[in-house]
Amino acid sequence: MKYLHREIFILIVIFYLSSATTVLMAQLNPTNEPVTLEILEVDSVWAANGVRFDMKTVGELQFIVYYDRNRMMTVASRNVNSNQWIKKSLPNQLIWDSHNSVKLGIDELGYIHVSGNQHVDPLAYYRSSKPYDVTSMQELNVMVGNDEESVTYPSFFNDKSGKLLFSYRSGSCGNGNILINRFDPHKGKWERYLKQPLFEGIEKTDTRAAYHHWVKDSKGDFHFAWMWRWTPMVETSHHICYAKTSDLKNWKNINNEPVSLPFTPDDSKVLVDNTPSKGGLHNSRYKLMLDNNDEPIIGYTKYDEQGLTQLYLARHIGDVWVSKKISDWDFRWKFIDGGAFMSIGGQFNFVGLSDDGILAIDWTTEKGDAGQYIIDLNTFEHSDEVPNIQKLYPEDLYDKISSDPDMRVRLAYDKRTHEKANSRYVLKWEAEHGGFRKHAPKIIPKGPLSPLLLLEFK
Repeated sequence: MKYLHREIFILIVIFYLSSATTVLMAQLNPTNEPVTLEILEVDSVWAANGVRFDMKTVGELQFIVYYDRNRMMTVASRNVNSNQWIKKSLPNQLIWDSHNSVKLGIDELGYIHVSGNQHVDPLAYYRSSKPYDVTSMQELNVMVGNDEESVTYPSFFNDKSGKLLFSYRSGSCGNGNILINRFDPHKGKWERYLKQPLFEGIEKTDTRAAYHHWVKDSKGDFHFAWMWRWTPMVETSHHICYAKTSDLKNWKNINNEPVSLPFTPDDSKVLVDNTPSKGGLHNSRYKLMLDNNDEPIIGYTKYDEQGLTQLYLARHIGDVWVSKKISDWDFRWKFIDGGAFMSIGGQFNFVGLSDDGILAIDWTTEKGDAGQYIIDLNTFEHSDEVPNIQKLYPEDLYDKISSDPDMRVRLAYDKRTHEKANSRYVLKWEAEHGGFRKHAPKIIPKGPLSPLLLLEFK
C-alpha cells in the first residue's frame, strides 16, 4: 500500500509536469537565469537504490541509458524535434548496489556502446550492430579479453579526435587499477590504449586506490584531479593530486613539467593537498572546474585545525598550489560504516564564474544551513560583489519532484558532441540512497518509482 500511494503521487506529478507528454514553459527571462523550454517524460524508474544514468546528444539525435521500473537496463533514443522515444530493454537487471551505474558512448561511426551494473563483477558490455540504432543492441560482455573479470566504474568518453575511449577499474577497492581501452569502429574492435594503469601503489604490498575526476578545456585537453584511499573505508582518503594531458599518454603537472605513468601516492610533482588519511577528505566530495583561462580550481571538504568539516578551494598561484578555507561551519562530519550510511556532511556546487574571476558556490550542510559563497579568485577572499554570471541551469533544477524525505534528486548531464544553439539537456529523477550489495533486503521491493524527466534549457 505504501508503494501504491507513491505511484499514485508520481502519476499526479507526471500529469502536472508533462500533461501526459510535454509542458512548454518558455517565458521572458530578465536575469541570467536559464529558461526551461521543455519537460519531457521519458519513463518511470525504480528508485529504491540510487545509481547514475547517462545521456549523450549527437547532432539532433539523443540517446539515454537507465534502469526502468523493473530494474532492466534500457537504452532509448529520439530526435530532439520529436517527443517519441525508441526504447530497447537489455537482458541485464540492476543489482542492489549504489555503485552500479550505467554508461553509454557513441563512436565516430555512430555505433552505440553501453556498460553498467558492475561492482567488482565481470564486464557487462553491449554494442549496436547498426549506427545510431538502439534496437540493434547486442550483448557481447567482452572488449579486449583481459582484466575484465572484476569491473567497477565504467565510463565512455571521446578524445579530441572523436575516438571513443572506455575507462574502468579492474580489481577491488585498495587492489584495483584504472585501465583505458580505445575502440576502432572500422575494425569493430577494442584495444588496450594505455599499456599501464593510470594509478599504482608505491610497492607491491601498497594497495591504495585512486578516485579521479576529469574535465576538458577549450582545446579538448584533459585535466585530471584525484584522491588516494588506503582501504574500502572512506575515512582513509588522502592526498589530492592534479595532472593534465592532451592524449592520456603524455602528461604534465601544473607547472608544465613532464610526469610519467603510473601515478603513485609519493609523486610530489602532482600533489595539490597533502592531507593525510583520516583528515576529513572524502573521495566523492571534491570537484574540479576550469577558470576562464583553462586553469584548474579544485574544491573539497576536509577537517580544519579544530577538527571541524570545512570547504576548501585550491588553485595554482605562481609555481605552487595554494589552498584556503572558505567556509566557517560548526560541525564534524562523521564517517560511518565505510561511508554507506553517512549523513550529507557539507555539500557544495560551483554555480558559475564571472568574466572578472568571481566564483559563486552554493552550499548546504547536514545541520540545515545553506547559502552562497562569492569568492574573488584573484585574492581567495569573500566578495560583496554581485557577479554577472551566466548560469548554465536554473536553480529549480535541484528542487525535489516528490515530498518523500527519503528520495534524493538525481541528475545526468548531457555529454553532447555538437552544441545545439541555446539549448542544454539534463535527465532528472529521484531515488533513495539504498546502500551497497551487502545491505540488500532479502526480497527486493518493486518500488518506490520515480518519473524520469528530460529537461531542456535555453
